[in-house]
Amino acid sequence: MTNSKLLDLSNALDLHENVLHAEEQAIHAKDLKTIEEISDQKDKSLEMLVHAKEAIDLERGDFSSLSARIESIIDRQQANTELFRRLHIQSAKKDKTKNSRLSNLENRLRQAYRG
Repeated sequence: MTNSKLLDLSNALDLHENVLHAEEQAIHAKDLKTIEEISDQKDKSLEMLVHAKEAIDLERGDFSSLSARIESIIDRQQANTELFRRLHIQSAKKDKTKNSRLSNLENRLRQAYRG
């Protein structure tokens, strides 16, 4: 196997790590527009990772030297997914509370005008 294929995989890992870092920051900032934009970038960087890994697999190559980085990326992806899930749950709770307040206000207004 050529070192260039390992370098391609390493570069794809670098790119994907950067995208995941940006995604994490956007999630913490609760910036849904940026999260959506990063999701598109993440799809592209994952595609690059798959192609780079497939190229190594075709040569029956060994990329075990990068396995720790791959595990780290998988862990980071899972952490981002959990962060986003919590953000979504928090947003849903806020919306429910807001809707509940509106409903209470609407009910009070109806009662006030019914007299």
